[in-house]
Amino acid sequence: MVFVTGDIHSRPFPRLSTDVFYEQEETSQEEDFVIICGDFGCVWDKDGESPCERYNLNELERRPFTTLFCDGNHENFDRLDAYPVEEWHGGKVHKLRPHVIHLMRGQVYDICGKKFFVFGGARSHDIDDGVLEIGDPRIAEWRQDRFKMFRVNHLSWWEREMPNKEEMAEGRRNLKAVDYKVDFVITHEMPTESLRLYCALYKHAGLKPDNLNQYLERLRGRLEYVKWFSGHYHDNRQLTSKDVVVYDQIIRVV
Repeated sequence: MVFVTGDIHSRPFPRLSTDVFYEQEETSQEEDFVIICGDFGCVWDKDGESPCERYNLNELERRPFTTLFCDGNHENFDRLDAYPVEEWHGGKVHKLRPHVIHLMRGQVYDICGKKFFVFGGARSHDIDDGVLEIGDPRIAEWRQDRFKMFRVNHLSWWEREMPNKEEMAEGRRNLKAVDYKVDFVITHEMPTESLRLYCALYKHAGLKPDNLNQYLERLRGRLEYVKWFSGHYHDNRQLTSKDVVVYDQIIRVV
């Protein structure tokens, strides 16, 4: 079985506890998977695994399923990118634990007999006041102001939140290798037309497409797929028969 859910922001429980995700009573690590659509956040602290991180990762490793995630915009990419790159089910991954695995951008994976195209990343929407450098004297003052929307470079924000040209090119190459035919698409951000539909239906003014939305839209124009799942917006919405925004729901797809 394969299940999909949205952002967990370093708090995998209680969403993945047995009280909420009761289906795990019938799952196994080798045959069943939970995919998180970005903002996993369980690798976050600057100086390595904190006790909280270690607990969460070890607890996920003990669960009777394999946890998979694409990256979002709120990840510590300095640490995430430091893991060795491995091959897993046909694509590149970082293994945080044997059964806690980062699905890298632009990869196609064979999971439970289905093809999954995965592309993480997104632009942060909570940096209206800018990104400060570590040591900036404004940090202490702004942290006391609940109206300030800012992040700190290499502490709570990373330029790597947005994909680079090489990752986009690799995504196109891997899709071309499967004739642009997959079963499921897993992303953090959504394609341009999905974003416009979401904004129109649910009155989210001010969300403008960027180059990642446009890239995903170009891919969708060529893709044959069954379902596309996006995270990022902390919402559960069925946009079309094929396009889904997911947050705290846990949806079985296989």
